[in-house]
This record gives sequence, structure tokens and C-alpha cells, in this order.
Amino acid sequence: MSLFSEFVMYFGGAVTITGALYAIYKIAKRLEDAIGTDAKGRTISERLDRVEHQLWENGGSSLADRVNTIEMHSIKTTTELEFIKELIINNSTPVAAVKKPRARKTA
Repeated sequence: MSLFSEFVMYFGGAVTITGALYAIYKIAKRLEDAIGTDAKGRTISERLDRVEHQLWENGGSSLADRVNTIEMHSIKTTTELEFIKELIINNSTPVAAVKKPRARKTA
């Protein structure tokens, strides 16, 4: 083998190994960013606890409690509107023009 081909072989191997190590580093860095702490210093467990707190009813401060409150108000408003609509429809009588009877002309 010539000196040039040995150089290319070793250089290619070194570049391949360096590329593989860099790819492993990037994957490890992504995992650490996902699993490690965020900018505020919270771990993934603490962040998931906050999300879980919002998903389940807990007496008024969760998202589920707020949705339930909105639903109750919506049902109440719908019921009131239906009641008012029924009152208006049942109590309103069509106003017909009252015609006075004409006197018959005798011929």
C-alpha cells in the first residue's frame, strides 16, 4: 500500500469515528434537555406534576374545574332562554286586524 492510501484510510476512519461520537453527543444532549432540568431548574417530574394538577378536579383551581363551571353556566343559560322562549310563544296571540261588519245594503 502506498503512503497516500494509508493516510486516506486513517483519516477516513478518524472522520467516521468523530462523526459517530458527535452524533452520540447530540442524542445525549437532547435526552438531557428533555429529561434534565429546564431553564427554571425544574425536573421533568415537577413539570409533569404541574400538568397533572391541571387535568384533575381539585376544588376550583384546575382546568377541569373551570370547564365544569363553564358547562354549568351554559346549561343554566340555555334553560333560562328556553323558558323565556316558551313564555313568549305561549303568551303571545297573533294580533289580527279587527274587521267591523259592514251593513248590508238593501236594494
